[in-house]
Amino acid sequence: MNRTEFVIITGASGTGKSTALKTLEDIGYYAVDNLPADLVHDFAHLVEKGHADIRRAAMVMDIRERDLHKRFPDVVRSMKESGYLVNVVCLEADRDVLQKRFSETRRVHPLDPTIPLKEALAKEAELLRPLCGVADVHIDTSEMTLHDLRRHIRKRFSVLEPRGRLLLSFVSFGYKYGLPSEADLVFDVRFLPNPFFHQSLKDLNGMNPDVQRFVEGSGAYAQFMMNLESFLADLLPRYADEGRGYLTVAVGCTGGMHRSVVVVERLSRTFGTSDIANIQVRHRELFEE
Repeated sequence: MNRTEFVIITGASGTGKSTALKTLEDIGYYAVDNLPADLVHDFAHLVEKGHADIRRAAMVMDIRERDLHKRFPDVVRSMKESGYLVNVVCLEADRDVLQKRFSETRRVHPLDPTIPLKEALAKEAELLRPLCGVADVHIDTSEMTLHDLRRHIRKRFSVLEPRGRLLLSFVSFGYKYGLPSEADLVFDVRFLPNPFFHQSLKDLNGMNPDVQRFVEGSGAYAQFMMNLESFLADLLPRYADEGRGYLTVAVGCTGGMHRSVVVVERLSRTFGTSDIANIQVRHRELFEE
């Protein structure tokens, strides 16, 4: 039987546990925050026996659960002795860095908001010794930005499978109706010859082979597509490395019926076999009221 991989994230408050958990979720892990120790075995059993589609799960366990420091090593040991594939990740940071992070965000420490922050950090560090003492992976986030941490987690745990990839959306639209609000990158193709001014093509759209041949036949089209596809091919891995879950590329022409549709259809074919992104296509003016 293929065993489910379980990643348990622990560590001090302010080290980036929520960011790490969300990053794991983005790359295909089933994510649970603050799972009580009493439920770990039940959760693992339920996942393996009742949810065959979940092959990777991640959970955060930390000092928000009282007395966890006394039980955590035994929970981890029991999981491993039961044959579960468990990786414990401890996020750490210098005490001064943590104090600065709390001060900048004006958050209260979850351990005890009634005591001074410096005292709470020291108390938490002591409670975390048993938890981080059984960790398989230690990550010091003192010098990391959130982007650095996301990149590190993705590189360490990423497995290329459809649900863990970047969702890349190509959207065609008409400038006369406004820009798509969700667009991250926008490209204007109104410089291409417009089929609208040809009587035989005017009432067709960019899905029609005759319209496609007309647009693709212009000298400007080939050079533009070569440059655009090269640009996106270079850019997509960079967005994926930064931990982006979604990227929307919008292509616009005057009415959104001809040129932009042709270009978006071409882009979807070009990047449809990408091992980095899942492709989604939307022709805003073509199929929406």
